[in-house]
Amino acid sequence: MIEKYLLVRACYGINIHSDAHGEYGTVLESPEIYPDISLITAATILNGSPDHEVVIIDAPIEDDLLPDKLIEKIKETPFDKMILKTAAASIRSDLELVREIKKIFPDRYVMLAGHAAKSLSEWILKNTDADGVITEPLDEYIYRTVYGREADMDLMPTPDYTLVDYRRYKDNSGNIRLTLKAGRGCPMNCSYCPYIRYYDRFGTRRVDKVIEDMKVLVSLGADIIQFRDQFFTCDKQRTKEICERIIKEGISVRWIIETRITSLDEELIALLSKAGLFLICFGVEAGNKDILDEYNSNKGRPEVLKKTVEYLDRQGILTMAFYIVGFPEDTWETMRETYRFASSINSSIAAFNEYMDFDLPKGSGPEVFSPFENSTNTGRPYHLNRDEVRYAKDLFSGLYTMEHDSLGKAYEYNYLLAKESRQKVSLLKSLEDDLIKMSQVIRSTRSGI
Repeated sequence: MIEKYLLVRACYGINIHSDAHGEYGTVLESPEIYPDISLITAATILNGSPDHEVVIIDAPIEDDLLPDKLIEKIKETPFDKMILKTAAASIRSDLELVREIKKIFPDRYVMLAGHAAKSLSEWILKNTDADGVITEPLDEYIYRTVYGREADMDLMPTPDYTLVDYRRYKDNSGNIRLTLKAGRGCPMNCSYCPYIRYYDRFGTRRVDKVIEDMKVLVSLGADIIQFRDQFFTCDKQRTKEICERIIKEGISVRWIIETRITSLDEELIALLSKAGLFLICFGVEAGNKDILDEYNSNKGRPEVLKKTVEYLDRQGILTMAFYIVGFPEDTWETMRETYRFASSINSSIAAFNEYMDFDLPKGSGPEVFSPFENSTNTGRPYHLNRDEVRYAKDLFSGLYTMEHDSLGKAYEYNYLLAKESRQKVSLLKSLEDDLIKMSQVIRSTRSGI
């Protein structure tokens, strides 16, 4: 008998990159939409099984598929089991959606996936209508369910983006940007990192598989391929082989990686550039060594980071550095050190993010995650309050954009987008338990009523 699965990612009027931040997800103030690669890969596995059927509903790329219409669409879709991919910022609304679905289909099996659901699994199973919580990456769970064995990276199929309207996954410039994984997890041990908490082992995909994945996405018309690996250049020889194969086989596409830039040298950078890499993302996190030591994070000597960024710039490769403000140990002065550090490294782009504490108390409920924001509420003592941290984050973001672009760009990108996002969050926070009214309010706001 064929088992029918329904995989769902909901949209609550806030743009959430759900497979970022170790699959806790992160709220974006920009309109660009990212695919959730674990969701797409899970659907691909089910679609390739003769014993299963799958429908995937990815609401962020559907026109006006807010919760009320999503519920109607789910009602019209035959399924035996439904899996909802959650995010930390939307977990209350995700749970409310499950409650609504179980009211309609009390006999259907409804599960939650994602890091937020895993973190709250004990509370969810005791206090909600969910039938189950998937406590591992969704694609790994589905592979084991279908084939009865664990999957390594080489056993995973190329994500089948034709299962959704993939042309809607666009960056801010209108480019079709699709994602791949050439590896999963990270061999480093930074204690604040959500990736090492969720992916229990580090693994890489064979070069042949990576090249085949890229060819498939290029054939679909992808303008940009973004690798979601946390440390793409961990194995320098393997990275060189990937680049050489891209060049040899004439794969013409721009691509993005995330890595530790201290793992790069001039020879590898030149090869990456020749193979089409145009943006490297990397974590710096803080400018204060004591804070980095506290979290077992060594990103490299400042002079090495600065020199590498300068060389990448000369090679025409953009750089995006990630910084965290508001560590529990942060003071006004240590946060200022972080900004000075960012200015000295001088990456093309700098992203300043609020610290999120993922050491959640046992049995935590959804109150530990701030609705529709990138923030946690664990009760841990901090030197600075959230308002002070948010001020520093906004100030640093605007200053950096002004210094590297223009004051007008800082106003447009760092002020207006943030202002609009916070107005929307303020509006929706009171509606997270009333999905029908939430949908109506979002539509009226969009139409200017």
